[in-house]
Amino acid sequence: MTDDNARWALGLYWIPFCVGLASACVYVYFLVSEWGGLGAGIRVTLVMGLVIGVLAIVQAVLAASDARVLTDMKREEQTLRERLAQAHGQSKQLTSHLGVLTAMREVTRILSDAVDLKQIANKVFDVLEPLLGADEIALILKEAQGGLELKALRRGGETLYGDQLAGSEVELDDAAQALAHQTLVKAVDGSTGTFCVPLVADQAAVGVMRFEIQIEGSAVEKEGKIDELELILTDIAKHLALVVKTPSLHDRAIIDGLTGLFTRRHFDIRIDDMFRLARRYATPFALVLLDIDNFKKVNDTYGHPAGDAVLREAAGVVTTAIRDCDSAFRYGGEEFAILLPETTAEQAFHIAERLRATVHGHVVKTKEGDVSVALSLGVSEYNPDLANYGELIALADQALYRAKQTGRNRTVVSAGGSWAQTGQEAAADGPEA
Repeated sequence: MTDDNARWALGLYWIPFCVGLASACVYVYFLVSEWGGLGAGIRVTLVMGLVIGVLAIVQAVLAASDARVLTDMKREEQTLRERLAQAHGQSKQLTSHLGVLTAMREVTRILSDAVDLKQIANKVFDVLEPLLGADEIALILKEAQGGLELKALRRGGETLYGDQLAGSEVELDDAAQALAHQTLVKAVDGSTGTFCVPLVADQAAVGVMRFEIQIEGSAVEKEGKIDELELILTDIAKHLALVVKTPSLHDRAIIDGLTGLFTRRHFDIRIDDMFRLARRYATPFALVLLDIDNFKKVNDTYGHPAGDAVLREAAGVVTTAIRDCDSAFRYGGEEFAILLPETTAEQAFHIAERLRATVHGHVVKTKEGDVSVALSLGVSEYNPDLANYGELIALADQALYRAKQTGRNRTVVSAGGSWAQTGQEAAADGPEA
């Protein structure tokens, strides 16, 4: 009951109160002056009027008091409801913040587990997908030339990377805008919200994370969820930027910029590790050194841009031809190296031959003209008599030199000083024992 209801309650009893008061006045008047001359009926009526008036005013006062008590109770109830709603909102906010902090911690821990961008992207997607309820997450990185490149995509619970991204339709305009202005860009179409968050580390933009998230509910609820998502994404973007930047720095340290193969420095680290493991566990591994035949002539005839194109295409063929467990390196100039774990000389020979045959006759189209490519390859295998990995490299280098000296476009295997060779002019007899 409100204050208006209380006033109405008083008015409800005002008429009988006035009647009773008038009766009381008449009663007093006749009591003083002519009470004795009144009939019994009139006297009873006057007394009843007085009683009714008194009861009416008492009832009105009590009703007003009850109304005020109810009003106060209503106000207290409303206050409690507001405080409960506020506490519920704070609880949701704290839960959300806890989820964000947990996600930040998990994202930061990823760096201690992996520096490979593919692994990092997959783990980041695993953390963010349930936290945000995202239908799609895209990792878009800034290229050296300033453009944007889609690097990884989580869609329908599946992570796409590298060649798997071919044909993936991901809008990059909003991402470019977010990167250019270094601010979150959002768009809501019906119940689908798109958020592009710039990744900025050490004041340098490294890329964009793009999210598609379903936003259900009323207009007010949608607006609240959008605001909450903006806060979460802004907070977590700083950690994501550092995580994404680290493999980029690592890649620049171990990846050759022209060919995309590992660098010579990384080769030295890897072959040293493999040599130690082979010596400890008596496991085989092989090394292939390969050289692009007549590469100097390519540079002299067609120019260095054409030579670079030949190097890139040859490196691409090498990467495609080797196994997932193998590693390819740019050893120096036009010379490449391949490390093959758990591989004997004979197995390495067949892999090298397959690579040589794939490249043989391959034509690289350049602005200056078409260039035919061929390879010479030298193979060596670990054996416990070798003092260090340098001796293993020396054996492969000697085999490569023999391949060059005996006509090029062939594979030669070094096996403890015995030679086997194959190629365009020699039979593929395999390695000698």
